[in-house]
Amino acid sequence: MKILNQVIKYALSQHQGKQKYQPTFQYLYRMGLSGMNIGGGWDIDESGELAALEQVRSLFSHKSDLVLFDVGANKGDYSALLKELFQENAIIHAFEPSKHTFEMLQEKVGKQAKVFLHQKALGESAAQLTLFYPEKGAGLASLYDRKLDHFGIETKEAELVEVMSLNGFCQENGISEIDFLKLDVEGHELAVLKGAKQMLEAGKIHVIQFEFGGCNIDSRTFFQDFYYLLSPSYHIYRIVKDGLFPIQEYSEDLEVFKTTNYLCISKAIDADKKRTILPK
Repeated sequence: MKILNQVIKYALSQHQGKQKYQPTFQYLYRMGLSGMNIGGGWDIDESGELAALEQVRSLFSHKSDLVLFDVGANKGDYSALLKELFQENAIIHAFEPSKHTFEMLQEKVGKQAKVFLHQKALGESAAQLTLFYPEKGAGLASLYDRKLDHFGIETKEAELVEVMSLNGFCQENGISEIDFLKLDVEGHELAVLKGAKQMLEAGKIHVIQFEFGGCNIDSRTFFQDFYYLLSPSYHIYRIVKDGLFPIQEYSEDLEVFKTTNYLCISKAIDADKKRTILPK
């Protein structure tokens, strides 16, 4: 691999930075992002999320009555996947603030045992905020009025929704720890984590999956924010199609605003099991 890298570097070095070859380098850049599984995080079946969940399940193979949070449940596809994988071994709390989408969520998983649905958003603190979306049931629903003209999308629908902090929800419902916290809230992920400060500092959230991409442009949040918040207590990985790729240090190269999923595993799990969780 080292020799191959040297050959490629030499072959391209004569053309770097030159006007004529900008389309070529732009093509290579996009190919590189795709190769790193950056930009395909919207597709559960193809993004590697299922394989990541299998690894999460193996981490807790010794434990029963797992507590799983699906924050940003939308129509319920991810909650249904969690139910399928963990069966009766888990209690699932699914959060969807939109009235119309919540009805679809109820139809999908509302009758499943040990699945509890909550028509609210999670954030940094209790509030009532406006949720914007292009149409009812849209997966693009966001607490930020996103600028999506370049996709030909207009967020023309809106509704007022209830927001509370994760700490507050857990206190109200007697939840002492969360085994798996999935965040897909269209740019509001960092706010949810800030609202989970007490749980995070106490080491009560064991595994976190969050989405990072174009929504973070609208919320003005950066991968750096997530890295410095989570890296002291978690191993951070980019989810790839066949496993997990470790993010061992921060780099500005990580600031790529294309939908990508990351998995964070508590370092305490590593210590308890007395083994490394880095992929082989």
